[in-house]
Amino acid sequence: MKWNKVYLKLSLTMFSLFLVILVLLSVVINQLFSNFYTKKAHEEANELALHLSVMLRDRIYAVETMAEFSEANIYLVNGQGQFLDMSSTKQKKIQEWPNVWENTRLLQGKQIEKEFTAGDQLYLLHGIPVNRSENPAIKGIYVVSSLEHMIESIRSVRYLIGFAGFGTLLLALGCIFILAKKLSAPLVEMEAATRNIAKGELEVRLPVRSHDEVGSLSGAINDLAMELKRYRDSRSEFFANVSHELRTPVTYIKGYANVLASGLVDHEEEKQQYLHIIADEAHRLTVIINDLFELAKMEEGKITFHLESVDVRRAIEKSVDKVRIKAEQKGLQLVSALEMIPRCLVDPVRLEQVLLNLLDNAIRYTREGTIKLTLQQENGFGVIMISDSGSGIPPDELPYIFERFYRVEKSRSRELGGTGLGLAIVQKLVQLQRGTIEVESAMGQGTVFRLSFPLA
Repeated sequence: MKWNKVYLKLSLTMFSLFLVILVLLSVVINQLFSNFYTKKAHEEANELALHLSVMLRDRIYAVETMAEFSEANIYLVNGQGQFLDMSSTKQKKIQEWPNVWENTRLLQGKQIEKEFTAGDQLYLLHGIPVNRSENPAIKGIYVVSSLEHMIESIRSVRYLIGFAGFGTLLLALGCIFILAKKLSAPLVEMEAATRNIAKGELEVRLPVRSHDEVGSLSGAINDLAMELKRYRDSRSEFFANVSHELRTPVTYIKGYANVLASGLVDHEEEKQQYLHIIADEAHRLTVIINDLFELAKMEEGKITFHLESVDVRRAIEKSVDKVRIKAEQKGLQLVSALEMIPRCLVDPVRLEQVLLNLLDNAIRYTREGTIKLTLQQENGFGVIMISDSGSGIPPDELPYIFERFYRVEKSRSRELGGTGLGLAIVQKLVQLQRGTIEVESAMGQGTVFRLSFPLA
């Protein structure tokens, strides 16, 4: 058995704590019972002594009779501090206990209360002064009672506490072990699941049995596995897409370059056509490489931003002018509703990159209709909204559109172009300028991107 198991450590810790509490509780209970029986014995002896002192009359036999009923020994002292005539047994006891008696203090009117041991037995002595005119010969009375019955009672209580404590300890040990095993079971499952996830088994899922921190951790591990799986699948898809995207332009460039180099061109017009194809494919190759390089630099924090006070309205108009021809060629209408707002604190180059990317996406995924841009001020931010009348984004895909390698219309990805990195780059650029980006979309009603940048 390995002693570094969680449930064993938890069991040992809980058992040790319970043992300490049980020992302390036993000590306290034992002390309480001991004090109780001791106090009770003293009270009974003192009460007996007081009663006897009251009952003293001319005849001493009444006191002797009372002593027999109480199982206590009575010793009477006269005014000279001497014991009155006693039985031989009592006389022997007086001689055996020479250091017990305090006749001088008793004659001074002081009460005496003490415990003493004789012959391996514990006794309790109470001395009561007697000041009664009815019997001037008796000036004090001693009541000596054995405390062995009290000791037996205390010993019985201790045995009872011991047996009860031992039984409780065994019961607690079993309960603690079972409880610790049950509490640690989810941790063992999590440990096994995380090791499987580390090995690449991303389909592993943990059962969420509770709504506490353990259940929350199980849910977090499940979410991590799902995110890693989706990331792995997206990455694999991305590498396949990029591999194809890189292979396609390279194939075109290589093929048409060989045609031109071999002189297999019939006329100048065909030659120019091939050269245009080579130029387009080289441009596409450059875009893919630049996107990959740009995203890698942003993730490594190697991009430098120059934040300054920028007229966002002018930046939007400049970006719209750059894509207007492309939109008109597709039969789309660009509409702007830009308010006059204070300047925003942004990087003008990166802001234009964000706007051009979003406008290019809107044009690419809108077959017909209008692309609208608005600018307004809200709560200390400049808010830019770019809306289109495209087909929209499915609700289940909306949370993932800003992730790397993700492409909504996968079946039309080659036709529409792009690498699935554009929106990931946009989100990074916006966040690095202390802004936020949000998206709303409905199938068949288009998509709206909302950008917010702090005012200068």
